[in-house]
Amino acid sequence: MPHRRIIILGLALSSLGGCVGTVDEPPWRPGGNVEPPVTCEEGREDPVTAPLTRLSRDEYEASLRALVGDATVDAIAPALAGLPGDEPEGEVAFGRTDQRISPQHISGYYAAADAVASRVSGDRALREQVAGACAADAVDETCLRSFAERFLRLALRRAPEGGEVDRAVSVAMELDGFERLHAVLFTTLMSPDFIYRFENRGDLRDNDTVIELTPFELATRLSYHFWGEPPDEALLLAAEDGSLGSDDGYAAQVDRLIDDPRADATLIAFFEEWLHLDRGPFSSSPRLDVLRDGIATDGLAAEMREEIRDLIRYELDQGGSWGDVLTSPRSFARTDRLASIYGVEVWDGAGAPPLLPEGERSGLLTRAGMLYTSDGSTNPFRRGAFLRRSLLCDHVDPPPGDLPADALTPPPVVAGQSTRDAFAAKVVDEPCRSCHAQFSPLGYALEPYDGLGRYRTEEWLVTTMGEDRGYATLDLLTVPRVEITDETPTMGAVELSQRIADSPKANLCLSAQYFRFTFRREEQGYDRCVVEGLARRIDEGMSLRDALRAIAFEPGFRRRRLEN
Repeated sequence: MPHRRIIILGLALSSLGGCVGTVDEPPWRPGGNVEPPVTCEEGREDPVTAPLTRLSRDEYEASLRALVGDATVDAIAPALAGLPGDEPEGEVAFGRTDQRISPQHISGYYAAADAVASRVSGDRALREQVAGACAADAVDETCLRSFAERFLRLALRRAPEGGEVDRAVSVAMELDGFERLHAVLFTTLMSPDFIYRFENRGDLRDNDTVIELTPFELATRLSYHFWGEPPDEALLLAAEDGSLGSDDGYAAQVDRLIDDPRADATLIAFFEEWLHLDRGPFSSSPRLDVLRDGIATDGLAAEMREEIRDLIRYELDQGGSWGDVLTSPRSFARTDRLASIYGVEVWDGAGAPPLLPEGERSGLLTRAGMLYTSDGSTNPFRRGAFLRRSLLCDHVDPPPGDLPADALTPPPVVAGQSTRDAFAAKVVDEPCRSCHAQFSPLGYALEPYDGLGRYRTEEWLVTTMGEDRGYATLDLLTVPRVEITDETPTMGAVELSQRIADSPKANLCLSAQYFRFTFRREEQGYDRCVVEGLARRIDEGMSLRDALRAIAFEPGFRRRRLEN
């Protein structure tokens, strides 16, 4: 690599290393006992300091595809493989909240940028696609400047400014031939302005700490939020001509974005991450070999997950609510084996979805994709903790560090003893008893479904070694305490699903999770008012799609508080 490119790379890397942001205030959690330090008032707005936003791993790849095409990005897969994935921290489900930068990120960006630049500059057909006139045998300054202006506008998601084009061209012109194209491509893709979403160019409001996003910054925030990719030409033009700055123009663009199939894909991705749908396939194990009872499990987990996606898509399209997702009586099984697990006809994807057997299933929580485990076993502790933490947004303390060595080991399978009874026996004494009372009953309510998602009225007991221990009676009566102080019992998961759907916690938790997905951080301070306001509108009858659209009209979506 020429020496000049190394110098430019060093400048880019030093900029990347400084792109960090911190948040000091602990998050507010819906359903928690800690009172937030704010009072929600009508018309009040108080955006908190938000960290600088790095493109997520998926957004980075989508941005490359928008710039140089699918074929080029597919061809550089080995280089992209070195870029770390995004890992959520704490109880937040969303990888996009991971804003860390590491040496592995920097080397990954370097490898991907160099691979893209080398492939495009070295292939005439790709040069014609990406660089137009600069695909010829000579790359003169005129064509290079024209290319740089176009490419920087798309890559930086704004009009180039401050001599950016001049600098890119002047450095590239000291090289020869198509190395000039390589230089512009490489340095642009290594620019912090490509890898990060800077939101610091807007006008200050009267308090000198909150800025209005510029039209280009707003276009970028909208496109990555709804589509997971950079603004298209229509959105960039709306930023350029000022129409995005008007209320009508803004609403028109939001509607255009959310009506696009790419928005559906992003909304489904939100639910997939929140609900932890991608838990992997069924594995090969002695227990599963017996429990599956002749059902072929290759690819079955993927079919189960797709059925949940179809449920959510259906309610989005039908104007349904989050409560409808939680209580839907319809099956979306598209394959014979999943339909046979539910005891329904196969859905063709077009007509009215068939009804699930009455009394056996209802809503999201009773879907096989939410219930299956890799080896076909069930674990009511895990199921209950997931519902308490992720669906109700209540805090669940982690196990203490001084537990006995076998405390987290599932109990052995004993003839005549149900999984519920075996697990309950592990936590009969304090301090386990009080802690597990918060979430284990939620898991017990799901015991009518085995680890393949099949409904059952008695439990087939099979050990980890595949030994048949007969059957055990199921106890369906639980006190789930959806509201912690509520001692009302339920009989199984159908009643539990309705109880959750009827609870204010359901919509409040949806709002909180979507806030975290949107703003890439947990709630702080006045964020509580945004979350509660959105939940209140859902309580009043707003559809699921309109609720997810509404976040773009929160004042904080178009503003940002400057970091100190």
